[in-house]
Amino acid sequence: MRVKQVIFGLFLVLVLVVGIKQISLAQTPAKQFTPAPTTALNVRTSDIPKVSLLEGEILTATLAPGEVSVWHTHASPVFAYTVSGSYAVDFQSGESSITVPAGKAIMEPINAVVRARNLSTEEPASLVLFQVRKPGTAFLDPVKN
Repeated sequence: MRVKQVIFGLFLVLVLVVGIKQISLAQTPAKQFTPAPTTALNVRTSDIPKVSLLEGEILTATLAPGEVSVWHTHASPVFAYTVSGSYAVDFQSGESSITVPAGKAIMEPINAVVRARNLSTEEPASLVLFQVRKPGTAFLDPVKN
């Protein structure tokens, strides 16, 4: 009889230890991982409008092979990130064009007359565009030639 009580006692201790271990495992937080970001663009500007209310917009755009946008200006800077392909930003002023390959970004200056041009005849250029501006202001203003 005494042996049965000892075995039963050991069984209870075992159940308690396993139960406590399971509870502690269940409460252990999952291992957290924060991926290190990669900087695509780091610029300083004072061209963001200084008003009490701003709106931010993120757009996606695709320039088909060989496609060229209209000449245009921006009232607020546009931050453009190239997801795939590449494109050029041309300046009507005659300033040298800027080529923006996949994985790179630029800030288009305000009030400069520019256009986007896909340099490839085979591959589309996919972009993500971000702008902070006064509410009700257009993303771009076309310029008549």
